Amino acid sequence: MPFLYYLVMRFAVSPSINTLNWAYGTIGLVVVVASAIAIAGPPAFVLGRRLGGIEIPWIVASAVAALVAAVIPLSSWLMDWSSYLMGGPSVVIPLLYGVVAGCATGVAQAIVLRPYVRGVAWWIPASTFAGAVVNVALFVIRSQISAGAVTTQTDVYFLETVVGVVGWLIVGIVTGLVLVRLLGELDPERTAAVS
Repeated sequence: MPFLYYLVMRFAVSPSINTLNWAYGTIGLVVVVASAIAIAGPPAFVLGRRLGGIEIPWIVASAVAALVAAVIPLSSWLMDWSSYLMGGPSVVIPLLYGVVAGCATGVAQAIVLRPYVRGVAWWIPASTFAGAVVNVALFVIRSQISAGAVTTQTDVYFLETVVGVVGWLIVGIVTGLVLVRLLGELDPERTAAVS
């Protein structure tokens, strides 16, 4: 991340506030897509062992869903309501972000799963639930560890590494349980026709 910010400052021809905002926004979207690909890659290849040809559509659907969730102006909508929330950092905002991101991912991935699996509609609430649980858990971890004195850049990197690993584990467990159930209900006619 610091390298990307360095590149923005190095190559920004006119370092106006607007140019820098667009550059940082672009970096944010690149990070979102890279994260979505990194998270969707392992399950895509595991699914590919049972469902031929699902790998690339699964990864593309996950990246598109992450972009859609990232560009929804949820923060500006929540600004109007934040005064009604409890004082201090509220768990409601990460919960809503998780629900939106999880739902977008679930819908996109369900579209990819639909030709292969019966009962694919269960994938949407499972992904929504996983997104909500992950964001709330990560919010709690960040607030607890940050309260304990994150003072150096190394501390920040360690915190974000812990948060990333915990997030991947939670999503993997929640969605993995649902995938095992869904793959138990493979539609033999559809799978044979597709593969």
